[in-house]
Amino acid sequence: MIGFFRKIRLQLMVSQEKSKYLKYAIGEITLVVIGILIALSINNWNERRKTRNEEQVYLLGLRDEFQFNQQALLKAFRINETNLRHALELIKYTGPGTPQLTESQFDSLLYGSIVNEVQFLPSPGVLNEITNSGKLGNFSDVELKKALASWESILSRVRFQEQEEVQRTRLGILNFLSDKVNERRGSYAKYAAVVGFGPSKFKGNNQNVLQLEEFENKLLEFIFTNTFLRDNYYPQLRERIDLILSLINQNIDPSS
Repeated sequence: MIGFFRKIRLQLMVSQEKSKYLKYAIGEITLVVIGILIALSINNWNERRKTRNEEQVYLLGLRDEFQFNQQALLKAFRINETNLRHALELIKYTGPGTPQLTESQFDSLLYGSIVNEVQFLPSPGVLNEITNSGKLGNFSDVELKKALASWESILSRVRFQEQEEVQRTRLGILNFLSDKVNERRGSYAKYAAVVGFGPSKFKGNNQNVLQLEEFENKLLEFIFTNTFLRDNYYPQLRERIDLILSLINQNIDPSS
């Protein structure tokens, strides 16, 4: 009988020890899990802080870049406006009959129309770095991400109008005039002192091209493409730059 009770007591002791070890093991596991969760939370917080700091650096760079783009667009717009103004004045004098312009007036209007190439030249650095590195997805503002992602698309449309339309018609006039006018006579007043050449000895009047219908057609096409660039393409680009700058400023931390 004594042996029987001793056996039961041993079993109870073993059972209690197992229960104690089980509770201890559960406690250890719980502490480990809590430690892991805290470590993950701290790591995630550090990653979010790192991403946020990186975003702020990029935002400051983007602000400088698009402020530059704003000024570059204004410069291109002014050149286009100057070219268009001279071309609109010049086309008043095309047609049959004796030109109502002096040679110097004609040269001034012609060169004022076509001598300067219109080209918007934005700064590509920061946005290209963000896009190529895949960091655009880290930006917290969805609207800003959309505006930046669509920048290249609207820029491509403007470049097409500048290069394939305005530049094409500008070169069309230059090529047409190459065998119709005396270039030395036409450029003498403006460039002789800079380049260092005297007046042409050939006689004639460059303004006679005003009586050619083909010249009027080419000049009119040039006017149309410049007008479309001024009234349709540049305003869209300006709106996008203004939107991007507004969103950037909303997301910049004042303490940055």
